[in-house]
Amino acid sequence: MDLNFKKLKKVFGITFVAFSALIMLAILFKNNDLFNLFKIIKNINTNYIIIALAFIFIFWLLEAAMIYSLIIKFTNNKRNLKTFWLAVKVTMIGQYYSNITPLASGGQPVQLYVLKDGDVSLSNGTAILISKFLLFQIGVTIYSLCFAIYKIKFLASFNNSASVFIITGLTLNMIMLSAFVLIAFNQQILLKICEVFFNLLFKIHIVKDVKKLMNKTEKFILEYKISIGKLKEDYYYTIKMYLITFIQLTVFFSTTFFVYKSLNLNKSNIIDIICLQSFLYMAVSFIPTPGTAGASEVGFVLLLGHLFPPNIISTALLLWRGINFYFSLIFSGMFSFVVTTLNKKKVLINH
Repeated sequence: MDLNFKKLKKVFGITFVAFSALIMLAILFKNNDLFNLFKIIKNINTNYIIIALAFIFIFWLLEAAMIYSLIIKFTNNKRNLKTFWLAVKVTMIGQYYSNITPLASGGQPVQLYVLKDGDVSLSNGTAILISKFLLFQIGVTIYSLCFAIYKIKFLASFNNSASVFIITGLTLNMIMLSAFVLIAFNQQILLKICEVFFNLLFKIHIVKDVKKLMNKTEKFILEYKISIGKLKEDYYYTIKMYLITFIQLTVFFSTTFFVYKSLNLNKSNIIDIICLQSFLYMAVSFIPTPGTAGASEVGFVLLLGHLFPPNIISTALLLWRGINFYFSLIFSGMFSFVVTTLNKKKVLINH
């Protein structure tokens, strides 16, 4: 039953992503933007598209390097190509399943399975993935908050819709960051807040069993507390990992700038575009659709639409989404298929 549900969830994710892609193409057809796209493509600077694609690979490489470092820290695995290849598989297979499931919920369970298959215990695998999540989530919040302070006048110039988008993204991530701080220093306060919140949901008939939910929450908090404790033990290591995270985020958000440059536009600078892209990422990361489909496109138009002339905004959106999401989905999907097929053949040969 559980296996069938997982298969159904995967099929739903892939179908939803494909459907959202068709809707985007339908909008382009309706507005005759698809024909306009063919005209614009002739003038696209492909060098910048190549750079954007290269930056996606650099992003993955940095992700794999961080997971590799965490595997070494939490296990007895040696620093060698075998361990690094395990980190690459965790990265790429995680990318694929995160892209096709709501809130990227399918990524971590599959990554845990890949780690277990690589002789990493479930407890160590859980600690590795939670630590990676903490580094990225706290990192992206601090990163965007710094930009918000640095670019406060620039952000204040936006219209109401875009401002709501920015404020929502910052607020949700600040709430999550506050929760992590409480886990690190005072879990009891967080548990009390959760209990009050769950009781409120119980009263309005959204939650049925508060006690069961609290038990799950306590287990969840304990797992995160262990990982935070490990990161707190070695400040030098944690600072180094955050620096890599900031570089990784800059690399990923820079792809939007290269899409902008590929369309022969020069008015905006890379700092402004990275700033806006970081807020877009934060705002849509909590949207419960596979690959944040729908919300990403709307957010792009709201936050970055003013950077592009009206006649090429659809082309810019298609290029940006094509590189940042669909290319990632297809490449990581092919990687996952090849690796899974090779593993199955290896198992058959051994038997």
